[in-house]
Amino acid sequence: MVPWGGAPVQKPWLKQNQRPQYSPPQWRGGPPAPYGGKGGFGGKGGLAYGGAMYGGDGYGFAPPQQRRARAPPPRMPEHLQINATMRYTGVVAFYHKWKGYGFIEVSQKGVVPKDQIFCHWRQINSDDRFPFLVKGLEVEFNITPWMERGIKTVRAKDVTMPGGMNIGLQDDLDAQEKSFIGGQHLRYTGTLKFFSPKLGFGFVVMDQGYDVDPSVPMEMRVETAEVNAGGRQPVHMDNIPVEFGIWRTQRGLYKVYNMTLPGGHPLTQDAGTEFGIHGIDC
Repeated sequence: MVPWGGAPVQKPWLKQNQRPQYSPPQWRGGPPAPYGGKGGFGGKGGLAYGGAMYGGDGYGFAPPQQRRARAPPPRMPEHLQINATMRYTGVVAFYHKWKGYGFIEVSQKGVVPKDQIFCHWRQINSDDRFPFLVKGLEVEFNITPWMERGIKTVRAKDVTMPGGMNIGLQDDLDAQEKSFIGGQHLRYTGTLKFFSPKLGFGFVVMDQGYDVDPSVPMEMRVETAEVNAGGRQPVHMDNIPVEFGIWRTQRGLYKVYNMTLPGGHPLTQDAGTEFGIHGIDC
């Protein structure tokens, strides 16, 4: 999968191609907490990135035992018949990217209860590194029966843009929100020292020889949101070659953007076995 939907990829000038060898990071007194003190992200509540991808059964920002229970889904009336092959249209009423689900307002009234249908990230046909929707987006989808907690309901399936095109939103949002070093599609190479899905971050060392501003450090942090794992949960990785962009936060910190394998290939276990990617994809 090409991570930018066909956009031109630029390569900055590299003075030398030799890749240095780097030792694993050495922490004094143990690794630092990523954010918020005792619990990592958000303080005492614990690390945000434990468990499966996205909240609910994924990325919630609190431990599972502290998450608020979801209301039961609307029960599908027995008299309603669903045509599983028919394509329906609708507008996204709500979507939480990091919890990985939302609701679509169905244009064809009376097809589903309350004219809204649940949409999970796994059912989005997307070119983005993390499939997601935004409020107000017009979409097209199938409807499929679903059993949840013993209740017969329905979910959206194969969600696309009207006409069947894959959904691709990330590039436009990044262009509006991020400040890039050399441009959004400028790519650098380096070595991923490590990435921990449990901690939700890792560090990348850029190859020597790039003609960048001296303020750009050779070693930069990469966070889960910038690991292009082809729409899957990133796995543990260490000491592998990678390709990436660089962006600058409002606080002046430099971080890795849209990290992939060399050539733009997603960092999946199947694609990266030869590079040392290990773990279990979700």
